[in-house]
Amino acid sequence: MTTAGVRTPPARPAPGAPPLLALLRPLVRATDWTPLAVAAPLTTALAAVVQPGEPVDPRLGLLVLRASAMLLGTAAAFALVDAMDTGTAATPVPRWIRQWTRTLMAAALAAAGWGVTYAIVTVRLAPGDAPPLPGTAVEAAGCVLAALAGAALAVRRHPGRQAALAGAAVLLALTVAARLPGSAAWPEPGDPRWDVVHAWWSAALPLPVLVLAWAHRDARERTRRTRA
Repeated sequence: MTTAGVRTPPARPAPGAPPLLALLRPLVRATDWTPLAVAAPLTTALAAVVQPGEPVDPRLGLLVLRASAMLLGTAAAFALVDAMDTGTAATPVPRWIRQWTRTLMAAALAAAGWGVTYAIVTVRLAPGDAPPLPGTAVEAAGCVLAALAGAALAVRRHPGRQAALAGAAVLLALTVAARLPGSAAWPEPGDPRWDVVHAWWSAALPLPVLVLAWAHRDARERTRRTRA
């Protein structure tokens, strides 16, 4: 803009919080962290008190780690419940950004809780009995991602808090399927199939990520297709 031949510089926006903090602060306040806040200490306490006063049996230690992954995955799913989902058009941040931010925060907290549990179990096992970290970690990642993917699909259609229970339903279904006769999805320590099975676990990890990408799409895309 010019005034009497003098160019006026454009007005600068008022200083404020960085864009990332401007997004994180309201999301952190709006997210239900209670399930994770309960699940993380519970799993670490379980690892600390099981078989008190003696080295933990390797099979029991692995069971604690798997139970921890399922509990933390179920708890993380509640972070995807978005009370503003039905009013996305009125919010300045697209739904997919909000949901991916929630997903990353919940997954990071679940990973931290599981990591502490693994450290406690490892300390309490006899020397040389610790389950391989890569294999157990990929199991935990698969459980958490599967629960998040199931919840993401459910909260897309039903934004209420109860939709997060879909994450627990997915993990229950996976557990039942893994316990069917002939299944080797949960090998025991020392099983010769351990490396092969966990290679399959690693190969399957992109599947829940793809489901999350589909479920986290902006709800307005769904509305436009419905109107068309």
